[in-house]
Amino acid sequence: MPNKSMRILIADEHPMQLLQLEKMLNGMGYYRIAPVECFEDLQRLVQAALQPFNLLVGNIDLASHVGVDLERFCRVNPQIQHALLYQSQHLKVPAIPSGERQAVNVSLPKVPDNETMQTFMAIIDSPKVIGQLPVPERTHPAYTPRRMNFAPTVFSRQP
Repeated sequence: MPNKSMRILIADEHPMQLLQLEKMLNGMGYYRIAPVECFEDLQRLVQAALQPFNLLVGNIDLASHVGVDLERFCRVNPQIQHALLYQSQHLKVPAIPSGERQAVNVSLPKVPDNETMQTFMAIIDSPKVIGQLPVPERTHPAYTPRRMNFAPTVFSRQP
């Protein structure tokens, strides 16, 4: 089940690519998406963000036109947790061990397709187990806890 509170930023200078990626993510259950068509808008959104973006899906060429290494920009920017970057060229997301999934940054040779996007989202949006409650041991299979008898109150059912 997708984390519907994930904040996603899509950056591509081609409006059709933006639309395709947004529809792909919508189809997976992600709706908090901000699309941008130029690096200046991307930079403004990231700098003005009150909360970090969980994911940036971006075209590397968008930033290279203004002399910026988008991969480095994502690595050093605390407002971007994960990045799925691609160049303007069938794709495969590399296997990433669960211990290395703190901040996942992947560069692809072309726009991600649906299968690639689903694989990547499964990596960064996997549920985290914080702790587990111990299961109480049963001393006897037929044992059931004794029912407590409470005094009648105004909330008690009257026969």
